[in-house]
Amino acid sequence: MDENSAQIIKRYFKEYYFTFSERIKAPRDIASREFGYFPFGASMIRHLGFSDVHAFRALLVKEAPAGVYCSNSLYSDPTAEMSAKGWLRAELIFDIDADALRQPCKAVHDIWLCKSCGKKEFGLRPKICPSCKANKILEISWVCDKCLEAAKKETFKLLDFLEFDLGIPMAFVEVCFSGNAGYHIRTEESSFDSLGSTGRGEIADYLAGRGIMPPLINSAHLSPQDPGWRGRIARFIRDLPADDQTFGKVDISFEKRLDALINSFSKKQVDEFLSRAIIDSGVTIDPAVTTDIHRIFRMPESLNNKTGLVKRECTKDLSGFDPLSDAVALGNENRKEMMFVEMCPKVELRGKSYGPFRSQTVELPLYVGIYLALKGAGKFVKSGATQPSEMQGT
Repeated sequence: MDENSAQIIKRYFKEYYFTFSERIKAPRDIASREFGYFPFGASMIRHLGFSDVHAFRALLVKEAPAGVYCSNSLYSDPTAEMSAKGWLRAELIFDIDADALRQPCKAVHDIWLCKSCGKKEFGLRPKICPSCKANKILEISWVCDKCLEAAKKETFKLLDFLEFDLGIPMAFVEVCFSGNAGYHIRTEESSFDSLGSTGRGEIADYLAGRGIMPPLINSAHLSPQDPGWRGRIARFIRDLPADDQTFGKVDISFEKRLDALINSFSKKQVDEFLSRAIIDSGVTIDPAVTTDIHRIFRMPESLNNKTGLVKRECTKDLSGFDPLSDAVALGNENRKEMMFVEMCPKVELRGKSYGPFRSQTVELPLYVGIYLALKGAGKFVKSGATQPSEMQGT
């Protein structure tokens, strides 16, 4: 990133933390947690400890870091090296990423870049570059409201699992938009806090439906009222729309659908149906996040260094939460900057659309420019340097 853009971005982050540092809340048992942060242009600094949130807020105002993190684990000595910290327990955490859901809209807004010849185009990554026939293709992901709505749907599915399968009251669950492409979910307290990585891996497998076998539905006693995955598979069977191809577009009862699966479907058909039911009913999470008991997790109300958006809590109103409006950090429409945008799809922030742009110098609200610059799509233009040729070498 060029120096001019880096300075504008850092000033934006500094203004946010100076104005809104009070939004950073102290986590439970703050003195037992490890903290860390990314300075702009430098490696992460971690193994930090704080006894109260005021000292931590002061650090944010002073440093205006690119990223701010706190452990979901509690330690005897959070400032020690990892082997000497003295792990006590850890809250369950989950990461739902819209990019992993592979929505059809990716074909419209994603960008691919050939690392061999530099060709860059909108659309899904091809197997080989149509220009130079090389296969070193980089995929650049963007998100839209459809992507984020799909991530929200996955979040609701996860909350349902946590409450009804794992028995975690919703009063102990925190939901945040990640500030980028999905949602972070954290349990503030549960009976699973003492689990190590292996046990948390079992939870991740359960949520995804890994290991479920076809005999699960080969039972006339399967009921939508059953607990766990039996009930989820049964409800999937029951709730298939009448025009679904599985049962010949015939609107029949749950019992008749189940009977057809048991007595009329081949093993291959049952396997395919179960796979479909698991994908629809399970949750797509990043298992590496859930199983890592030493991870430091981005803090709520801090800025995401990939977008400049806020990791914003939305536990109480997830349904009505609009991440591309509600997570804008400093939304002053009158603060504008000139920017050379190399390439980006249409972007919607605070209810307004910008782009698509390709090799254009445009005037944008500052928060939109921050978003594009952090996505690597463009750079801020110094006064008197508005043409692409003038940007060379910066």
